[in-house]
Amino acid sequence: MKYGLYYRILPILVLCLFGKSQVRAQQTNTAYYANTGRSSFSRTCPLTILSGATCGGISNEAGAVDANFDTFATLRSSILLGPVALRMDMSGIVPKNHRAGVVIGAATGLSAIGTVKVHTYLGTSQKQTLDVTSLAQAVLGSAQPGRIEFLATEAFDKIELEVGSLLNLSYDVKVYYAYGIDANLVETASGVVSRFATPTQGVNYSTAVIDNNITVCANSGVLNPQHAADQTLANYASFTTLAGVSCPSTLRVKLEAPSPAGYYAGFVVGEQGVLDLSALTGLRITTYKNGIAQETATGAQLLQITVLPDGKQQVSFPTTLAFDEVQITRSSAVSALDNLSLYYGFGLEPSAFRDQTPILSNFSSGAGQFDVSSNGVVCVLCANTSVLNPERAADNNMSVNDYATMRTGLAGALTSTALRLNLNGAGAAGNSAGVVLNQGSGLLNTQLLNGITLRTYGGPNGNQLLETASGASLLQQGLLPDGRTEVFFRTTQDFQRVEIEVNNAVSALDQTRIYYAFAQDRPLGFPTTINALAAPLPVTLKFFQAKAIGRRVELAWQTASEANNSYFVIERTQQTKGGFTVVGQVAGIGTSANGKSYSFDDETTATLGATTLYYRLRQVDTDGKESFSPVAVVELSEPATAKLEVYPNPAATFAEVQVRIFESKAASLAVYNMHGNLLRQISVTESTVRLMDTSLPAGLYHLVLTGAHGQRLGTQKLVVTGR
Repeated sequence: MKYGLYYRILPILVLCLFGKSQVRAQQTNTAYYANTGRSSFSRTCPLTILSGATCGGISNEAGAVDANFDTFATLRSSILLGPVALRMDMSGIVPKNHRAGVVIGAATGLSAIGTVKVHTYLGTSQKQTLDVTSLAQAVLGSAQPGRIEFLATEAFDKIELEVGSLLNLSYDVKVYYAYGIDANLVETASGVVSRFATPTQGVNYSTAVIDNNITVCANSGVLNPQHAADQTLANYASFTTLAGVSCPSTLRVKLEAPSPAGYYAGFVVGEQGVLDLSALTGLRITTYKNGIAQETATGAQLLQITVLPDGKQQVSFPTTLAFDEVQITRSSAVSALDNLSLYYGFGLEPSAFRDQTPILSNFSSGAGQFDVSSNGVVCVLCANTSVLNPERAADNNMSVNDYATMRTGLAGALTSTALRLNLNGAGAAGNSAGVVLNQGSGLLNTQLLNGITLRTYGGPNGNQLLETASGASLLQQGLLPDGRTEVFFRTTQDFQRVEIEVNNAVSALDQTRIYYAFAQDRPLGFPTTINALAAPLPVTLKFFQAKAIGRRVELAWQTASEANNSYFVIERTQQTKGGFTVVGQVAGIGTSANGKSYSFDDETTATLGATTLYYRLRQVDTDGKESFSPVAVVELSEPATAKLEVYPNPAATFAEVQVRIFESKAASLAVYNMHGNLLRQISVTESTVRLMDTSLPAGLYHLVLTGAHGQRLGTQKLVVTGR
C-alpha cells in the first residue's frame, strides 16, 4: 500500500456498536466464534428462599452459541438473583494476541448496570479477568447491539460474561455471540534504531541547533541526551521548556545502520498521554544522510502516532529518501510537550505500520459498482442528486481529483444519504473497513464523526448487512500524506461491500468528498523486537510502478544507487497475500553511485483472465543475498475474450439493438449513461437480449454484464446516433 497513516491504536478494552446479520461469516484460520452449541450457566442466589428453580436468571441459553447472529441468550441479574454468568465454548483454541470479545445488547437503553466482567479460560484454567462495566454500560445504553472487546494476552477456548446485580434494579443483557480474531499484532520488525554501547556526543547524538551549517545553540534544552542513543531502550532523554524560537529544543541521533528509502522515520516518546494534533504542530522530525538534511515532517505530516502498551507513544512518517540520522525538534510552547521523554529514534520497515496490499473499490469502470440510498432505501434516481458522480468512488483513479460528493443540504424529509461501494475482492474478518474522504482539512472533529456511519455487507448477493459502527467513540481516523482522511473500524466478519452514511442534519458534512472504500489488514501495536539491518541494502530504490497498456503490463523502476547489484527478478501474483511466481529477470549494473532506470514488459497477462495483478522486485546482489521491493498493484482492462457483443453499434435507436451473451454466469444487463447513471436493469434469461427501448436519447452508453452476486463480467460501449 502506498499510503501513510495516522491513527490511534486499539486500546486494551474497546467498545464498538454494529448491526446484526442473519448468518455468521465463514470462519477462517484466524477467526473463532462461539458457534459450537456448547455453553454453561451459573448464578448466585444471595437469598436462600430463592433457591432452586426460583433462582433463574437466563433464558434461551443456546441462542448465544448457535450459528445465527440474530439469536441471543438473555441474562437477568438483580439484588435478589445476584450475579449471573454465561460461559461459551469457542470453535477452537484462540491464540494469544487475538481480539477477543462478546456481542451484547439490551431491550431498552439502561442508565445504570451492575459490575460486568469478562473471563477467559483454557480448559478449566482461568486465564484473564477484565472489568468491562463502563464499556458494557455504553453498549446497553444504545439502541443497537455492540461488542466489548479486549486484546487476549493468553490463549483461551472459552469466554465467560458475568453480569453483576444492582440494588433495586433488575435488568436484562442479551448475549449474541463471542469471538476471537487475529489482531495482526506487530511484535517483531526489521529496522534500525539509535542504540550504541558507548554513545558519544557529536558522533552518536547531538543537541546542537544548526542553521546554514552554523551552530546556533550547543545544547538546546535536552536533559540526558545520551540516554536516547544507548542500548537500553527503556532509558530516555527529556525536553525541557522551550528556550525560544531561535533556539528550539533539538535532539539528533545516529542510527546503528543506514535506513533505506520507504522506511518510517520517527521517535518513541512520551508518557504524557496521547499526543493530539495541537501537540504535533509543535514537533518536527527531520532525516539526514551523511550529515545532509533529507526530509522533514511536522504537525499533521507526522502521520503515524501509536499508543504503546507501556504508555509510551511513537510519532513517525514514511520516507522517500534513505537516511542514517533522525532529529526531533520542539518548536512550540504547547504545554503537552513540557518534559517530553525521548526514548530512541528509529527507521522501521513499512509493513510494521500498514497493509501493503489492501483491497479497494478500484474497478476499471465504476459503473455498476455502487448503490446510493436515502433514508435507508436504495434509490436509483438518487445518483447524481444525493451523491454526485458516485461511480468515481468505485473506479481505479486514486487521485485527489477523482471523487464522489455527498450532499446533505437537500430540501425535504431526507434524514440520511449513503453510498455503498463494492470491493475489488473480499475483506476478511479482522480487516479494517472504511472509506477515504475529504471534508475540510485534517482529521474530523467529534461533531462531524457523530454524523457518520459505516457498514459492511456480504452474504450470497453482497447485500446482507453485517456490521455497523458510527460516531466518534466507535470510528477511527487516519491521515494520508496528501491530506485526505481515512475513517474506519475493525470488523469481525468477512465482507464484500462498504457503505458510508452521513446524517443530513449535520450541515458541515455537505459536499464531503468520497474517494474510495477499502479493506486493510491493519497492523496493531509497535514492535518490541527490532531486528537490525546488518548492512546497507545493496540497492536504494527510488520508485517501482506497474502500468497497464491494454492487457500488457509495463513495469518501471529507478535506483538512486547500487552496490554489488547482480540482477532483479520480476515476480507476479493474482492474490492479495503471497503466491508470487517469476515472470522475468533484468541484469543490474553492479555498483553505481548514481543508480539507473529500468523497465520490463509483462506480455503474458492476457492468458490469465485476471483484472488485478500484484508485482514485486526481488533484488539479488553478487553474494546471493536478496531483498524485496514494495508491492505494485495494477488494474487490467477486461480480458480480450468478449463476454457480450452489441449489434448494430453504432445504432440509430435503442429499439434495434441486440446484445449477444457469451457468459453462462450472466444474471443481468445494466445500461448506464456517460455520467454513470443506471438507466435500465434487464434480467438475462437467454443468450440474446433485445433492448427494445425508444425512450432513451442519442448518446454514448455503457452496457455492463453482471453475475448473480453482482460481480462484473464484461462491458461494452454503445453509441446511439438518433438518425
